[in-house]
Amino acid sequence: MTKSKERMTKAKPAAARPRAPQLPPTISRTALMVDGTDMLVRRITHQHFVLSGLLETVRSGFASLIGLSSFQYVLMQAVGRLSDQQQWTVRSIAREMHMTDAYASVEIADLVEKGYLAKIVNPDDRRVSFLELTDKGVASLSAIAPIQQMVNDALYGHLDSNSALTYSNELSVLISRAESAISVLNEVAADQREAALRQTSKRRRRPAR
Repeated sequence: MTKSKERMTKAKPAAARPRAPQLPPTISRTALMVDGTDMLVRRITHQHFVLSGLLETVRSGFASLIGLSSFQYVLMQAVGRLSDQQQWTVRSIAREMHMTDAYASVEIADLVEKGYLAKIVNPDDRRVSFLELTDKGVASLSAIAPIQQMVNDALYGHLDSNSALTYSNELSVLISRAESAISVLNEVAADQREAALRQTSKRRRRPAR
C-alpha cells in the first residue's frame, strides 16, 4: 500500500465538542438541584415543551376530522363530556381553558352558528346562557370516538386507573403552580417596565450641556 493510500485510510480525528457555556441556574431551591445543577428541572421543562407540541398535534388531528379548530374541539369535549360536573357558560369555559372571555365568546359563537352548540337561557338569570351540544355536535363527537379510542389507548396505555388518578392530581397541582409562576413573572416584568420608564424619564430631564 502506498503512503498516500495509508494516509487516506487513517481515521479522521473526532471533531471537538463545543464547550457548554457556564450559565447561572434557573432555580434557587437546593431540593431541586442535582449534583449542584438545575439540569433535572431543565429536562422537565424541555419535556413539557415537547409534550405540549405532541399533544397539540393529536388535538389538531381530532379537530380536523370534524372541521374544527383545536380549541373548538376541546371546548366541545368539555361541554359534551364534563357537563355532569358543572353547567358551562361562556365565562366558565373561558376560566377553565385559561382564555379571555372575548376569545371564548368568539369561538363559541362560531360553534353555535355552525350548529354544534346551542345556548340555553338560564331561567333563574336570563342574562346567562348555558351551553349544550346539539344533535349535530353529539353525532360529530360520536363519529370520531373509535379513532379517539385507538389514539388514546396508545397515548395512555402505560397507565391504570390508580396511576391515572395520581397523574391527574399532579397535573392539577402543576396547573395551579403555573398560574402562580405567571403572576410572579408578570410582577417582575411590571417592575422592570417601571424601572425602565424611570431611567428613560431621568435621561429626558438631563439638562443640555
